[in-house]
Amino acid sequence: MRPTYCNPLSIEGIESGRRLDADTEKISDYRQLKDYRSISDPSVVYHDGKWIMYPSYAVAYVSENFVDWKHIDIGIHDVGYSPAVVHFRDKWYISGRDSKMYSADDPLGPFEFCGTMTYADGRVMRAPDSCYLADGDRLYIYYFGSRAPKESEDAERITLTLGAECDPDAPWRLITEPVVINEFDSSRVWQRFGEHNQNERIGWIEGQWMIKIGSRYYLLYSGSGTAYSSYANGVAYSDEGPLSNFKPQTRHDPLTLKPHGLLRGAGHGCIVEGPNNTYWTFYTSLFNYNFKFERRIGMDPIGIDENGELFCPAVTDTPQYAPGVLEHPERDNDAGLLPLTFMQNSTVSSAEPGRDGIYAFDDSVLTWWQPRQDDPEKTITVDLRAQLGYVISSLRIIWRDIGMETLDGIYPGPIKYMVEYQPPNSTEWLTLLDRSDNARDLCVDYTHTDEVSASRLRLRILGAPRGITPGLSSFTAFGRCAHKYFY
Repeated sequence: MRPTYCNPLSIEGIESGRRLDADTEKISDYRQLKDYRSISDPSVVYHDGKWIMYPSYAVAYVSENFVDWKHIDIGIHDVGYSPAVVHFRDKWYISGRDSKMYSADDPLGPFEFCGTMTYADGRVMRAPDSCYLADGDRLYIYYFGSRAPKESEDAERITLTLGAECDPDAPWRLITEPVVINEFDSSRVWQRFGEHNQNERIGWIEGQWMIKIGSRYYLLYSGSGTAYSSYANGVAYSDEGPLSNFKPQTRHDPLTLKPHGLLRGAGHGCIVEGPNNTYWTFYTSLFNYNFKFERRIGMDPIGIDENGELFCPAVTDTPQYAPGVLEHPERDNDAGLLPLTFMQNSTVSSAEPGRDGIYAFDDSVLTWWQPRQDDPEKTITVDLRAQLGYVISSLRIIWRDIGMETLDGIYPGPIKYMVEYQPPNSTEWLTLLDRSDNARDLCVDYTHTDEVSASRLRLRILGAPRGITPGLSSFTAFGRCAHKYFY
């Protein structure tokens, strides 16, 4: 089978998000928030045939096959929210929310401090949600800003995108005054604040990302708010230059939006080149049970239509072909594998009150099956309800780290488990996926399996890090209906 990936992405070693989120919300006692993992706001670069991701909370992650992501040490742990990364004049630069810029000779580091972000007049600047564009021998920065509404504007506040040119010899210093290149437009409903875009008087325009394709400049930006299912990305473009005359797309506005389903929200992210001159968009999706900023990351291919507008065929949460498999993934990248376990009948060995087995199959990351701690055989079984069964091709397991508390030394880590299947008209259980010696810390674990015909599946939890009780948020098998010819 050709390689596939599935959203949310399987990223190894996602860390706690509580410290950064609590500091941002000015919560001094971290224990006021339950501990949780989070990863969001990805900046991704394509270098030496691989992708390197710099997200919020911890940097960086590398994928050489565009499917599996591993955490690497680049000399700095994090730069707060929304790292901005650029390759300029044989150097790599990264900055974040705290005004510090770091540089390295290689995108994998080691990065070292090189300067403090300043305006042209020398004042220290903060550039939240920023990004850079290297355009020949000139460098530009784009970042979040806001202003009070004019008397003629019926608004709470106007959020916007600012842009300026940087000193090519000292990239941490601006050489032009920032100008507004994009701002909240209430007539574009998706930009409005709220779960249902109900607040017409404000929108949170952020998550800037600039890319130049041919002679056109494309500004990717987010709206609605990162805590909402309506979180989305839009695009404005300019044919004049990197700081002037940006117009919103009209045919594909927003670019990415997914308010329903397992994976909700598709905001703050980036657009990056991939193998074979393809383009891909990464985005931030919601996982927010413990706190509003609890998030994960997804990706999908994009294309350019006949009018020069960017489009994304779909924001997906089913298996898609991996980058490099198809010549034109923007036309149709779906692998043709359907989720087989949603809302099917299940039985469990035990369950904590309110954490029944159905919650592993209800198409939501906000619920989960949780076995009792004293259960010696933590097992969940699902009946696929088909006479000839289904041909299973891949599995996606999404875990919750119940009991995680890093302040007390209780850290998440690899979950040891096994998935077994029962062939049609058989009572024998056979191994489909053996993670009994699992050493990879994947809170989202998507993997290919041998193709087998199965009528029932079961997952047995075999071990977890000290203090952690695994919660099974989603146990999804992907495949297709079995027919007589399969035998």
